[in-house]
Amino acid sequence: MCGLNTTINKNSLTRRALASAVALGLSGLLAVPANAQMEGVLEEIIVTAQKREQSLEDVPASVSTISGDTVRDYLGSAENIRALAGRVPSLQIESSNGRTQPRFYIRGLGNIDFDNNANQPVSMVFDDVALENNVLRSVPLYDIQRVEVLKGPQGSLFGRNTNAGLIKIDSVKPSFDFDGYAAASFGSRDTMGFEFAVGGGISDTLAVRVAVKDLSRDDWIDNLAANTPGDDFGKFDETAMRVQALWQPSDEFRALIKAHGFNQKGSHPQVFYANAIQLGSSGLRDDFDVDVANQDGQASMDLDHIGGSANLEWIVGDSTITSITAYDSVTNFQAADVDGGLLSFDPADIGTLGRQVFFNVTTGDGLDDHRQITQEFRVATQRDGLFSQFGVFYFDEDIDVLSQDFEQNFSDIVTQNTKSFAIFGQVDIELSDTLNLIIGGRWTDDDKFLQVKPGPNSSSPADTIDINDDYFNWDVALNLAATDDLSWYARVANASRGPVTLGRFGFTSSATTETSHAVEVGFKSTLLDGRARWNAAAYTYKNDDHQLTATGGVANVNQLLNADKVLGNGIETDLEVLLSDNFRLITNLSWNDTEIDDGTLRDDLCGSNPTCTGLDPVVGSRVGPFGPVTEVSIDGNPLPRSPEWIANLILQYDMPMQSGGVLYVNTDWNYRSDSNIFLHRSVEFVAEQRTLGGVRIGYRTSDTKWDMAIVGRNVTDEIVVDGALNFLNLTAFVNEPRYWGLEFRYDFSN
Repeated sequence: MCGLNTTINKNSLTRRALASAVALGLSGLLAVPANAQMEGVLEEIIVTAQKREQSLEDVPASVSTISGDTVRDYLGSAENIRALAGRVPSLQIESSNGRTQPRFYIRGLGNIDFDNNANQPVSMVFDDVALENNVLRSVPLYDIQRVEVLKGPQGSLFGRNTNAGLIKIDSVKPSFDFDGYAAASFGSRDTMGFEFAVGGGISDTLAVRVAVKDLSRDDWIDNLAANTPGDDFGKFDETAMRVQALWQPSDEFRALIKAHGFNQKGSHPQVFYANAIQLGSSGLRDDFDVDVANQDGQASMDLDHIGGSANLEWIVGDSTITSITAYDSVTNFQAADVDGGLLSFDPADIGTLGRQVFFNVTTGDGLDDHRQITQEFRVATQRDGLFSQFGVFYFDEDIDVLSQDFEQNFSDIVTQNTKSFAIFGQVDIELSDTLNLIIGGRWTDDDKFLQVKPGPNSSSPADTIDINDDYFNWDVALNLAATDDLSWYARVANASRGPVTLGRFGFTSSATTETSHAVEVGFKSTLLDGRARWNAAAYTYKNDDHQLTATGGVANVNQLLNADKVLGNGIETDLEVLLSDNFRLITNLSWNDTEIDDGTLRDDLCGSNPTCTGLDPVVGSRVGPFGPVTEVSIDGNPLPRSPEWIANLILQYDMPMQSGGVLYVNTDWNYRSDSNIFLHRSVEFVAEQRTLGGVRIGYRTSDTKWDMAIVGRNVTDEIVVDGALNFLNLTAFVNEPRYWGLEFRYDFSN
């Protein structure tokens, strides 16, 4: 395992927990020489954060990694990509659509918009292909080589929509050596999973790898509103396949061809609980039960994705020419009982758990049609004391978003096209044996067109938005190898997020280009003769014309806004120590402080039945589609979904047995402090602080082929408010309850 995180809050308990974690890490460092005799050292971490293989210590930026084995551990409860939240400093992941459409936040920067055409400031790159749409990011994780999290602006090499950072995921690639595995899992709530991967050389020039995943869970939430009470919610089925072929006819040319796809179905995309939050307080009410719901609307999920890519590479002299062509298409439709309760016309039911007063809200949204095409060409050259890479990038996406209101029986279709073209480059200059200067730049042209097409019975007006912009981004970094075991770096960078559009149920809006300016300094070190690794960074940023999404409120409208400025500061650190040859400690910590700086910016206060307890000053009112709307100032507020503290602790212990096998015990604990769910502040709408713990107890045979383990996730069964809806009643959704399971894995590599 390498890379993990926990989140921490701003009270005395948090400070004591933080102090304990730091003390534990430092005491581990100090205890190693006295109490352990070790011969092993930490393995070198190789990353591709700058589109080439480098040692992590040579990259002048904050980059965190999670190994494929560690990713597998986090997914042990049948979790999806959200399980990576908080596993590295400053990373948060959430979704109001259950297992689909994850939203990423790095250093407090993200987008709370749940729409199918929403744009995000954190980019996701899977096998060197940018996945821009949130639905595409629902891809199941399996047969993973490594996850890299690049923090801060990444504009020069990765381009548009990387103001906050980048999630880079690499699958295991074909090799000419035969390898593979088969794995099965069984656990709580009738969860069953199966994975299989196999690869190897078919000839001297051709290698292939095939990987599949099947994961399912039965319904486990009782819907008391059903005609026949029983387990009615919680079911899902996921299947995925990836086929890769590597053709290498010579040392000067290689081609990696990939085809992939997945399907997700379920009885409910996200289970909402009406009035789960007690008026006048944060957190779940005392009588809340995660196993019971009261819903009278339809709910379902159905997602299909197919795609492919061709990664071609030529070596010409001292240069490498790379071409990456990719196509992805996804369709998706999700319906949910959004109000989360039973319809009632009795005012006495206001605030009653599971009751929805006066009107139902049951909606469905999805990508009726989607197509994404990307093309990248780049040339990388290595000469004495100079490495350079230059390239061009093209992005083209067409989507049709279908929105339905099942209560009012109408629908709309929003058509959106996005085209982007960029020219980029970066040079790495060796100023001396110990000092490198890195300079990068990127020019981008973005064009976005949105059209609203009202469907039958719709009262939405037809509308169009056509916007475009071009902009230039740059970054400069210095990396100083002070000693063989210590390097310092400083980085100044900016990145832009092009103009964005939004349209849903007759409400359209747009926001102009956002630009982030960031400064970061840090160090990377190796301690204790290679048995410990300690990295840290401090940063500050200012975002001009920051794009925000106001969601919900009395008007129940999603609206794009531009804030004059958003400010952020933070500190990140991670520590990994071999306490002995058989005992490893990994811990990391981040503190992030964000602030909206715009005295004119307003947000709608939350909705009615009952109205939340607002904490922001009231600055006005207006008449909305459902009555009066109270407007509050959000100047000075932190960004939503931006916990101040995130912390993580992993302990791994191996006990060699006389049989030659290994009995092992791994535990991981992840903490995050609380954060606002929306732009406005209120007593009720808070994503609660939480501490989630996992354990893995298993046995590996002496030949390392068999691995059998007991797996526990959220072992303390901590259930907290993970998200909410603020336009009607105090509706919330929560995190996954405790999970216990068994896993079996057989590695049939040579």
